[in-house]
Amino acid sequence: MDGMSSYHKRNSGLNPCKNSSFSHSSRAMAPGIYRYPEVKSPLRRQVHAPSRILKSGRDRSTRQGSGNVLGTFLTRNDDMLKRNALDLPLRYRTDREVVDVGDELGDVEMISDDTSREGLGNVAMEVDEVEEKAEMGNGLFSEVVSMKNGSLRVDECSQDNSSSLVVNRPVTDVTSFEAYRKVLQSAENRTSKLKDRGFGDILKERGCALLRSLFSFSFWKQDKEPVEDVQREAFLTLSREEETAVNRAFSANDSNILVAHENSNIEITGKILRCLKPGEWLNDEVINLYLVLLKEREAREPKKFLKCHFFNTFFFTKLFNSGTGYNYSAVRRWTSMKRLGYHLKDCDKIFIPIHMNIHWTLAVINIKDRKFQYLDSFKGREPKILDALARYFVDEVRDKSEVDLDVSRWGQEFVQDLPMQRNGFDCGMFMVKYIDFYSRGLDLCFTQEQMPYFRDRTAKEILQLKAE
Repeated sequence: MDGMSSYHKRNSGLNPCKNSSFSHSSRAMAPGIYRYPEVKSPLRRQVHAPSRILKSGRDRSTRQGSGNVLGTFLTRNDDMLKRNALDLPLRYRTDREVVDVGDELGDVEMISDDTSREGLGNVAMEVDEVEEKAEMGNGLFSEVVSMKNGSLRVDECSQDNSSSLVVNRPVTDVTSFEAYRKVLQSAENRTSKLKDRGFGDILKERGCALLRSLFSFSFWKQDKEPVEDVQREAFLTLSREEETAVNRAFSANDSNILVAHENSNIEITGKILRCLKPGEWLNDEVINLYLVLLKEREAREPKKFLKCHFFNTFFFTKLFNSGTGYNYSAVRRWTSMKRLGYHLKDCDKIFIPIHMNIHWTLAVINIKDRKFQYLDSFKGREPKILDALARYFVDEVRDKSEVDLDVSRWGQEFVQDLPMQRNGFDCGMFMVKYIDFYSRGLDLCFTQEQMPYFRDRTAKEILQLKAE
């Protein structure tokens, strides 16, 4: 206890407060804290906000209760505590780091939180010397780095990067011209650095991309149209004139040739077209002609549709017969380069219509996703069909490209997430719309309720010899 008192006497000059309560609290503090040099606030800090001036010319702090001794005592003690608080010394932070700055500013060792308190006094003096040298150095500039606890902090470093010292010191007067100049110079330095690093061009490009996403002007149009536009085209409504033409064709004589496609040698008579009326089963001529029109649609707009091949309804019965089994030689010439102008392996998808007695289904060789798919509007499964198509594709690539293709890792998918029919006559219509939507790159986003519309639209496209 005597040793503590003698220490307090030696350091009494550091503490201007003579109040006994403060002296008692100072004894409880760690002794190492008084090895920091004395720092006094340049201005008296105001603890409380100004009190409202009363009409009598006195504020609340000087107002005394009339005849109240207790009120006078409390007011006097309040004034004394305010004066003591204004004179409290500022304490140093111990969480700063001082980095070695080289020969110009002297050798300073690293200080961290785990530094022993025995040498903090000497190190603090070295910090003051370094700060004074940094202030006197030529070409120093300041950069505002953070706003922490309401205090504006400035990083000071050499402009020529010859010093690695970073001194965090608060700017007490943020309204001064010097503080404003430092903030303005920091902003100019940051702007010039961003320009040198090319951030200006990046920001311009991002701005243009944002504008392109907000506005759909014609000169900003991408090579591929948005998915929403492609999906909307899959449900274009018929005009009144087109509906009239379809109804007139449904009423034509059985033998009347309504339209003939020269390249495929397919003729559509009144009787054949009437398979598209509600409640009728689709026949081979209508399905095959529609698939030819889908291929011509792809040739007109190759960037808009996937690259596909559409086999007709007779292909699979030639390739695989229930009596003779698998027979590649029966369809080998169907896909010659001279006949198609391309190899099947270069396509994204290959569509194969499957007719099973009185039911239409679809098989797909999905080269893009490396899998064999089977789509049945009744969600049936036929593994032997996909096995036969896997064997066919291997033989086809070997025959046309002389490459041994390994499809052992390709998947077999019996698609379950697909529109289902709820009657006994729309299976053919579901099959051709599976092909239509897949060739557009769309999901199967239609339902049974749209089948009457699809029947009329297919009839219109056949009569115009143009799929849309």
